[in-house]
Amino acid sequence: MLGDPPSEGEHFAALLQGLAFVERLCLDCLHQLGAPVGGAVSLTGGATRSRYWCALRADVLGRPVRLPAHAESAFGMAVLAAAATTGRSCAEAAAQMCHTRAVIDPRPQRTARFAERYLRLVAELQRRGWLPPPLVAHARERAGAA
Repeated sequence: MLGDPPSEGEHFAALLQGLAFVERLCLDCLHQLGAPVGGAVSLTGGATRSRYWCALRADVLGRPVRLPAHAESAFGMAVLAAAATTGRSCAEAAAQMCHTRAVIDPRPQRTARFAERYLRLVAELQRRGWLPPPLVAHARERAGAA
C-alpha cells in the first residue's frame, strides 16, 4: 500500500483497488506475451455478490465485466461433468449451461482516474525492482502514458 489511508473505510477501499490493479497488471502481462485479452471479463466466485467490487473492477480494467447466473466455483465442475457424460466439448456444454446474470460497464471518468493510480503502482513496483522494464513500458503504453 502506498501511503497511509486516514480511515478504516479508505484503507479497505485501497486494498480493493490494489487487488484490481494487480488484476490489470496481470492482463497487461498476458497481452505483452501475445494472449488475447480484449472484451468483457467474466467474474466468478462469491465476491460477484458485491456490486461495488464488480463495478470497481470494471472501472479499473476499463472493460465490461460479466456476472454469470451461477458464479460458484463448483459450477465449473458441473460443466466439465456435463461435457464428459454427454460427449459434448467443454465449450459446447458451457455455451448451453452458462448464462449471464448482469453486465457492468466501466464508467469512463473513473477508469481515467484509476489509470493514474494504476500507473503510480506500476512506477513504485519498477522503483523497487519488482517489474521488468519491458512490462512497465507495456503497461504504460496500454494505459495511454507512453
